[in-house]
Amino acid sequence: MERVLWDIRIPRAMATMSGGILLGWLGMVMQTWFRNPLAGPGVLGITSGGSLGVALSVLAGWGLPLWMAASAGGMVVLLLIVVASKKFASPVTTLVFGLMVSYAVGALVTLLESTASAEALQAYIFWGMGTFGKASLWQANAMWLLTLFTAGWLLRRHMWLDSWLLGEDLATTMGVPPNKFQWELLLLAGLVVGWVTSVCGPLAFLGLATPHVYRFFHRSRAHKDMMWGVALWGGILALFADGVVRGSDAILMHHWPLNAVLAFLGAPIVLSVLWKRTHDWS
Repeated sequence: MERVLWDIRIPRAMATMSGGILLGWLGMVMQTWFRNPLAGPGVLGITSGGSLGVALSVLAGWGLPLWMAASAGGMVVLLLIVVASKKFASPVTTLVFGLMVSYAVGALVTLLESTASAEALQAYIFWGMGTFGKASLWQANAMWLLTLFTAGWLLRRHMWLDSWLLGEDLATTMGVPPNKFQWELLLLAGLVVGWVTSVCGPLAFLGLATPHVYRFFHRSRAHKDMMWGVALWGGILALFADGVVRGSDAILMHHWPLNAVLAFLGAPIVLSVLWKRTHDWS
């Protein structure tokens, strides 16, 4: 029983809570940086890079551990975006470049899928469904260390984030260095998305939806206040989704993929944002 607790239960709970917190924070930061409520952790294509790394390991037979392959793929895409961002004048251009990289990486993964064996293809599909249950204790501890690092960065840069909401030109006059800010954001996004993807798979909707859940229940828009509320709701949503997955195994005797559960939770939130924006514009 003690071995089950330390090898399975505790790492899963730690990975679930830290994954929800990290993706919620990154979704908040991305929505601020792009000033777009539909931006999320996956907009820069780093998640797709992790998927490509796993595809090369599983489908092409490279044989690397999945967490290592996903981390390496995410960091390669991050490096590409960082180098390319030097040529871009605005965050929107960086966003478009990230989307194009994501499409190109998706095409490569599709080619690998078309030539893979049935066993390799099944293993890759299962990884793509996402799970909090495969984290080891050291991986879960590393996620919590990354959570502490991200919290420190948010506490240090919350005034920059608040200023950025007023517009890039005004934020610059208030002392925010755009180039330094963009570099820090890109590196933070690479660390968070790369590691969470390597441990839990390419999780969908959690980072996008969590900041909107916070805004629905809380009035403060100051990032120093938001970070704690977003962390709370990120942990709650992740734990709830993982509870549904475990409940489907125990009660229905049928496994519900984590990404499917997250989509059921997140899609209505995204649709409500679109509805509200359309209503406000009209």
